[in-house]
Amino acid sequence: MPQSGIREIFDKAQQYDNLADLSIGEPDFTTAAPIANTVGDAIGDGISSYTPTIGRADLRTALAEKLATENGININPDEELLVTPGAMGALFTAMQVLFDPGDEVLVPEPYWPNYHGHLVSAGAELIPVPTTAADRFVPNSDALAAAASEDTVGVILNTPNNPTGAVIPPNQLRAIGTVLVEEDLWAVVDETYEDLLYDDAVHYSLASNESIFERCVTVHSFSKSYAMTGWRIGYVSGPESVVSAMRVLQEHTISCVPEPAQIAAMAALDNRTVVNDIHDVFTDRRELILERLEAISGVKPGRPRGAFYVFADISDISSDSRAFVETLLDEAQVAAIPGSVFGDTGEGHIRFSYATDEATIEKAMDRFEQAVDGR
Repeated sequence: MPQSGIREIFDKAQQYDNLADLSIGEPDFTTAAPIANTVGDAIGDGISSYTPTIGRADLRTALAEKLATENGININPDEELLVTPGAMGALFTAMQVLFDPGDEVLVPEPYWPNYHGHLVSAGAELIPVPTTAADRFVPNSDALAAAASEDTVGVILNTPNNPTGAVIPPNQLRAIGTVLVEEDLWAVVDETYEDLLYDDAVHYSLASNESIFERCVTVHSFSKSYAMTGWRIGYVSGPESVVSAMRVLQEHTISCVPEPAQIAAMAALDNRTVVNDIHDVFTDRRELILERLEAISGVKPGRPRGAFYVFADISDISSDSRAFVETLLDEAQVAAIPGSVFGDTGEGHIRFSYATDEATIEKAMDRFEQAVDGR
């Protein structure tokens, strides 16, 4: 089970004292006061007990209402929903339940490297399906169908995407849904960045199609949209048979998500304006980093439509993204992530996170520009 290349670079970067860190995908905001205060009050009242493995009933009811209203996914909160330790916990558990040794799982590339680790732990094989910058890194339904074999049992989709910022349009997701039916495949859909959209991008949940819901597991998180990474809380919806099996596995691994984190999630749902405030800040940061990158010769940043990453093409500067990033770290103390850790299609790119403050972005871009000009 390989270590994430993202964490490898992040860990190495911590040795530098004057670091401009654009490596990790963690919002720099503190959890909003209405959420934190609600949790503080609840802890003062003694809220710190085991809950049902699937999560508190009041939280599950609130999440079901959110899914119906905002995602068009209609579920039974007692049978088709599980509160999880972040999106990570949901993804790992779903893949353990759905995929067996020898199974092939199609994953559009570039992809978040933890998908590889999760599949390896289940004994399944990740089959990359390359996407292109010309298509904004949006996966093609025909390419997925062509990649399927008799051993293929599933597809992992991530929209908005980490690392590319790609958002899969509704029509393309519907076409992928047709492939799922024709090839009899499961879909694990990671919607962690669903609230972070820009320009004319539209988020569409594949499981809102009732005919697809029965073969679709949809993962959500509070981490990115609400700046709640350390609370470790997410949720997953899907068919009762899958969610029931995931519940059993979660019962034997974590028992339940800590109750204070579940209180925080309920408070977050009651304070959805927090998401809008965070989104507005990311919008400004996105424009700043794109403006800076577009002015650097040899760099093609593209225009991500979701999440908070820029997947910049540096192939005119270097053909080895790992070596380039390590040199950038050693000589300029700028931390970014080499595109190669996101699969072979990612080579020739580097990922910058703009989940940090504008001063850090400016400092990193100043140093990056000097490093490129000095080559």
